[in-house]
Amino acid sequence: MNRKVIVALDMSSREEALQLLEQLRDLAGMFKVGGQLFMSAGPGIIQEIIGKGGNVFLDLKFHDIPNTVTQAAVEAAKLGVSMMTVHAAGGRVMMETVAKELAQNFGDRRPQVVAVTVLTSLDTRALFEMGLE
Repeated sequence: MNRKVIVALDMSSREEALQLLEQLRDLAGMFKVGGQLFMSAGPGIIQEIIGKGGNVFLDLKFHDIPNTVTQAAVEAAKLGVSMMTVHAAGGRVMMETVAKELAQNFGDRRPQVVAVTVLTSLDTRALFEMGLE
């Protein structure tokens, strides 16, 4: 079966997240860990999900200077995530530095990196207020 569904574990409870993982593990291609679960359960939740047969999409939208984001991405890759997000507003150099470092250090085992350009919660007015048209 080709599993393309990513299940969002958007909750604070480690127990609830692992229960949902158990229920949907055979249907989901990945489980998204965002800031809420990551901060409440800690990085160990990633290893728990992987240990139970799940692939992890770490959605923390890293956004900082290139070196800081690159080192955060390397640490995420060491945890075994399959995919992660960076915020495109960090710039081309930041994104290229992350891609290069992950390729050099992890080769074919490197996680996919997705650049978030605009948060889906922003409407036209909010974008205009930010100077984006």
